[in-house]
Amino acid sequence: MSFDRTLAMIMAKSGGKAIPGNITSNITPDIEWLKWLSYEPDFEKKRMEYLNSKTIAELSYEELEEVMNYKENQVWARLFKLYGTNTCSEEVYMEVYDFMAKENIEDLMLSKLTVEELQYAKKEIIRLSKMPKEQLNIKVKEEQEKYAELSMVDSYILHIISNINYERNIRALSEDINSQIKRNEYTRQRSLNS
Repeated sequence: MSFDRTLAMIMAKSGGKAIPGNITSNITPDIEWLKWLSYEPDFEKKRMEYLNSKTIAELSYEELEEVMNYKENQVWARLFKLYGTNTCSEEVYMEVYDFMAKENIEDLMLSKLTVEELQYAKKEIIRLSKMPKEQLNIKVKEEQEKYAELSMVDSYILHIISNINYERNIRALSEDINSQIKRNEYTRQRSLNS
């Protein structure tokens, strides 16, 4: 059993939230998962209304799979609402933790956005990714502070931009550390030669 999962089991007993993986923004994965699992775009609602108008015998295998996936997302949304609260059992806590550890939220995001929204998002991500590092840091922070009010497409954009921003900051930190090591080595060599 991994250290992270062991820590999650301890947190399940004592309260609080354990979050698997790297956190690249101030928006924790459980908050993102809850927002996206709870979201029902119009096209999904209409599709489910259509599928629910059919009897089970009339549904194709693919349609049954769609209905099951939809219902499963509703169940997960309810479980995420419980996650880390006093009413969350240890079993549910670990199910949610394991779900976050193994599932890819970006797949869910992509399935809930329209083609038009994804085209807009792509353009916006390209535009924002060209911003200087300092400006992007500010933009990401501002967007994170109002996450609950963001549209779903803006939430998706923030998710992707937060990852880009995180990677840039890690790269810059690594470069700074390497520069400092080189300066220290240079200084040490000069003091040895004096």
